[in-house]
Parts: sequence; C-alpha cells; structure tokens
Amino acid sequence: MSLIFFAATTGGFAANCQPTRADASNDKKRAQLAAVRRLIVAPPFYATDTLAKSSAGTKPGEKPTAASAKTDPRLASYVVQLRELENHARARLPERVGARTPYEIVPADALRTAFETLKLTPESLFQNNGRMRGGRFALPDTANVAKLTAFLKADAILLGAMDEPRRSNGHYYFDVSGINYTSSHVRSKAGYFLLRADGSEILHDYVEALRPLTRIGAREFVTEDWREATDQVIEDLLDEITRYTPVKSGGASALRPVRVVRAMPTRTSAPPSALTGRRISPRNSQP
Repeated sequence: MSLIFFAATTGGFAANCQPTRADASNDKKRAQLAAVRRLIVAPPFYATDTLAKSSAGTKPGEKPTAASAKTDPRLASYVVQLRELENHARARLPERVGARTPYEIVPADALRTAFETLKLTPESLFQNNGRMRGGRFALPDTANVAKLTAFLKADAILLGAMDEPRRSNGHYYFDVSGINYTSSHVRSKAGYFLLRADGSEILHDYVEALRPLTRIGAREFVTEDWREATDQVIEDLLDEITRYTPVKSGGASALRPVRVVRAMPTRTSAPPSALTGRRISPRNSQP
C-alpha cells in the first residue's frame, strides 16, 4: 500500500513540475529576445547537393541554365525551379521577419558585404557546410556565427536551411484505423536556428508544411504549390518566434497573412485539415 501511495505522489509531483520547467524555458527565451535590437536574417538555402552540383560556377541569385546542369532536360528544368524557389525564400524570409517582429533587420547590402569581407557564405554558418546527412539538418557553426554578428554589430541571427521540396501522388495506405487515402500534395521542410551574437541558441524550429496539389484539367501547378508551401513554412516559423518576442505595433503587416485552404480537385479528397501543414516539435530530435 505504501509503495502505491509513493508511486502516485511522485508521479503527481513530476507531472506538476513539467509545466514549471516549460514556463521557465519560455521565460528565458522571452528575456533573451527582449534584449535583441538588431537582427541578421541569413539567406536560407537548400541543404542538399542538387544546386551545388548542377550550378557550379553560377553565382547566387543567378538562374542555372540547361547548359550549366549538363544533364537531361528534366533535371535542368528542376534545377531552375529549385533556384527560383531558393531566391523566393531568401527574399520572403527577411521581409516577413521585418513585418512580424519589432527588430531592426540588417540590410541585404550590408550582409552581402560582410560575407565577402569575412569570406563566409550562408552555408558556412553551419557545420558540414550546411549539408544534410541522413535526412537531418546540420547544426550551426558558432565560431563563424560569432564572426558575422561581431562584424555587423548584431544582437542575434536567424539561420535557415531547407530540404528540397517533395511531391506525393495520391495513394492508399494502411494504418491502425484501416485503409485510408491521401490526396496528391507537395511538401516543404526547413530547419531554423535563432542564435545570440555569441552563437548560443535561443530557439530552434523544424517545420514541415503540406499543401494540396493544384490540378486544372490535365495541367498541374507544382512550382506554385511549392512556393506556397515555402511561404507557409516561414509563417509557421514566425508563429513560433513571435510567441516570445515583444508585441509589434504597426497594423496589418504585423499579422500572419490569411491563408486560403484549397479543396483538392480530385474525386477522392482528404479533409483540408490533413494538408494544411505540420510542425515538428522544436524540442524533439529531427525526423
């Protein structure tokens, strides 16, 4: 009897302590972000080898051509799409961070000059030059982060690495509830790290967004769907960051854009809620 009582009381004590630890962690993040005034938003990049191998000699911001890819036309076309999506994310992320947070964002020209002067790249701010291994995102290189933030006199830096977008055709699958069907969709996934000037972590977030595949007749709009999924990942990231930042005043620009959930234009359609995005817990290990 005493053992049962002991187990019950210790279990209740542990359960009561859990919210306290979470609250303390959240309060720490709020305190750290309250001290931030000037923020670097590093250009996000695809942490795979596709662009590096297919666009050797192509400068960032330029579109790889079929000649630069030197492969079959389908891969050359995909490389162009991938570079366009990367450039879109690089323009979208600082814009949305500036709109939804109260921080001063380091201008792109100043950031570009710092990279050139210090001989750094967005990839070199990560270990393993930012490359994924076994489906896992690389961790930040704190030494290079500290160099960049000191040069630009910034209080914090936001780093981002993206996995290549994926497309999944509609298919049946089996789980504990029986046979189910998932509609055609696209996926975007990224890992983000918000660090202090010395490279210590404030928070990290791994975010995955799913979007239904747009199909009108026989035509599919995969690239546009990938772009929307990329935008959704950025907004989901900012949903997490703004939980801890001071409130930004300034009207509608500080709010998350209204996102329309499109129904699947197919005979069998998954519920929209199943394809509106999925967050991977920032405190869990990477998938």
